[in-house]
Amino acid sequence: MTPRLLASLPLKAVLAAVFSGLLLTAAFPKFNQTYLLWLALVPLFWALPGVSGRNAFLLGFINGLSHNLTLLYWIVYVTHVYGHLPLILGFAILLLLATYLSLYRGIWTWGISWGQQRGLNQLWWAPALWVALEFGQAYIFTGFPWELLGYGLYNCRLLVQLADLTGVYGLSFLIVFVNQAIFSLFLTFGEAGRRQRRRALVLMVIIVGATLVYGYVRLQQLQRQTAQSPQLPVAVVQGNIEQGQKWDPRFQQTTLDIYADLTKKISPARPHLVIWPETAAPFFFLREPLMSRQVEGIAREAQSYLLFGSPAFEFQESGEQQFYNRAYLLSPQGKVVGSYDKAHLVPYGEYVPLRRYFFFIGKMVPMVGDFAAGPPGVVLSTPAVDIGTLICFESIFPELSRAMAQNGANLLVNITNDAWFGTTSAPYQHLSMAVLRAVENRLSLARAANTGISAFINPEGQIIWRSDLFVPTAEVMTIPLGPGGSFYSRFGNLFAFLCLGLVGLGLLAGGRHRVEQDFYPKGRNVRR
Repeated sequence: MTPRLLASLPLKAVLAAVFSGLLLTAAFPKFNQTYLLWLALVPLFWALPGVSGRNAFLLGFINGLSHNLTLLYWIVYVTHVYGHLPLILGFAILLLLATYLSLYRGIWTWGISWGQQRGLNQLWWAPALWVALEFGQAYIFTGFPWELLGYGLYNCRLLVQLADLTGVYGLSFLIVFVNQAIFSLFLTFGEAGRRQRRRALVLMVIIVGATLVYGYVRLQQLQRQTAQSPQLPVAVVQGNIEQGQKWDPRFQQTTLDIYADLTKKISPARPHLVIWPETAAPFFFLREPLMSRQVEGIAREAQSYLLFGSPAFEFQESGEQQFYNRAYLLSPQGKVVGSYDKAHLVPYGEYVPLRRYFFFIGKMVPMVGDFAAGPPGVVLSTPAVDIGTLICFESIFPELSRAMAQNGANLLVNITNDAWFGTTSAPYQHLSMAVLRAVENRLSLARAANTGISAFINPEGQIIWRSDLFVPTAEVMTIPLGPGGSFYSRFGNLFAFLCLGLVGLGLLAGGRHRVEQDFYPKGRNVRR
């Protein structure tokens, strides 16, 4: 963005766009000022009327930068501390990602300006366009739907129930709609403005009220259903293994001893399933017999099913090794009864996309080569439970947990290693998104994180237990299995596609309006 372009923008509008972006960040973990979501976009709306399409795009882009740079600042920590990149390059990577994500915000504000000039009602146009762009962000370039707007409501129990119909996109729509309605209530004038205020107020009362009523009714239903659902004792173990030591061969035995001791502490509670984090076994399980036998022995001693993460490799027909980020399920007899290979890999964590162009960026897990993705939707089964396993940031992709629910999973498990993030906001943000996976599919979710935050989340989306960061922990809870079978599980992102359809209709209507203006300019008396 050149100084000449910036100079074309009024200073007040630029400050309003920046302020709006900072308000959005403050609404997310670990600040958790959730109430700001209902007002955060109002300063940006205030800055847009009367500006050109180009300036509207620039204001949205500036708003996106101020939000994304402050929301994702932890990327600098990850790339510098564990990626071993110079600090300046870490900032460059953050800026590159924030710039890409901010393009969506710029397109959104350009679209608002375009719609205003063509008479589109912003009460539906602005939120529908926002959802359409979020949906694109979730898939384009493998997708990065980190903390979409609706995730900010993860701790609002009544409102978040909407997600079992619409997914997180319905919550994003609701937030943008309320912001637009509030803007209309306070910043419209004249007789037309009064009509617009009345319409905005009535619609806001109806839509927010209906969402709250739906949330209340669904919570009552869920409480009755979960009371009748099978209950299962499940344990999560948080080893708190320092990332710098995790792949050190000299520390492998100590790591196993830590997990063995923590598992032994909760064994008297007789959990049916014990869950260790992603790559809790920092070696190639089954390929290294001595350590593999120790893990099998821990499962036998606990007399529980043991789910844990480990790197794995298989030989291809060419004789080359193909690596996987794998979760193994052991029986109480120490036998492997199932495995799941991570289906959505982390760019630059597990493989290097566009290596030819970004040759200076290596993987941050240097002990093995690039990982391969496994098939999505795999379910691991015990006699008492069918488990859908999400490894690391797979928990931010709703289609993965939905595929597992469709394949019969009645418990979601998220195993992760968030040691990369230190004490930044990232572990809190990562947990907040897992809440939506439980609500969308109406399944309990158990989360085991190496350094935290480990948690249990019930089908209502309530975090019923969570660990502290950077402490070794083991916890057993009896959690309900189900009820599952939500509208979202069956029909997926239908709401997002409806918003895409609305945007398409808006583009057609706006285009027709422009054509009519060209052919029938104001002041010309033409019989139609």
